[in-house]
Amino acid sequence: MKRRGRLRKVPLPYDDGFRGGIASFAPTFAIVGWLFTFWSDPSSADPFFAVALFCASWTVFSLVYILWTHRLFSRTPPAEAERIAAVQHRRGPSRLSRSLGFGDTASWTMSAATVSLLAAIMATVLGRDVGGLWFPLLVIVTAAASWATMVYAFALRYFRLHAAGERIDFEIEESPEFIDFVSMSVMISSVGAMSAGTPRTREGLSTVRTQTYLGFAFNALVVAMVVSLVSGLVATR
Repeated sequence: MKRRGRLRKVPLPYDDGFRGGIASFAPTFAIVGWLFTFWSDPSSADPFFAVALFCASWTVFSLVYILWTHRLFSRTPPAEAERIAAVQHRRGPSRLSRSLGFGDTASWTMSAATVSLLAAIMATVLGRDVGGLWFPLLVIVTAAASWATMVYAFALRYFRLHAAGERIDFEIEESPEFIDFVSMSVMISSVGAMSAGTPRTREGLSTVRTQTYLGFAFNALVVAMVVSLVSGLVATR
């Protein structure tokens, strides 16, 4: 019973679903407001504004979630942050995280990639006739926010694996902290390199493989398509 009580001692802000739910509050409110306007008077709804709102909402959500996550885990004393990460790995995603779609790292990445593709396609369809050059820029920022979301989703995964005993080694004298796993995730998402950290267990290596595949697909398909579509959109002006 004592061990079980200890496993429950994870402050609520460390729950991915809690942070994600708070981060999505304002964007969700804005989208619901637009949908209500559209339902009340469809003729007054502007498709261009809807696309811009879609991009801005996802970007705001991503930035709030990422900055909050980074600040929370990097400013927590390393020993306490590692204890919390180990508990989270052993318990698995909370019911709140699963209900809001924050329970699986691969799902996070697929959702982010889908948002980027939709933003680029909608911008291409509508952007030839309306909007200024800031519109393509908003699409690029949306894609960048999606890429960063993927990076932090896997950084948390690596950190929790390591804290729970699925050892990941770094070529440094000090014990690795959360920011080191962010660096590792950035390198894998960028070039598929494991130079920042090396997994020593099968589960850790499996996670690296998953990120390598998803990161390659994101860079080769999503980023390339966004840049191509936006370049064509800018060229037509």
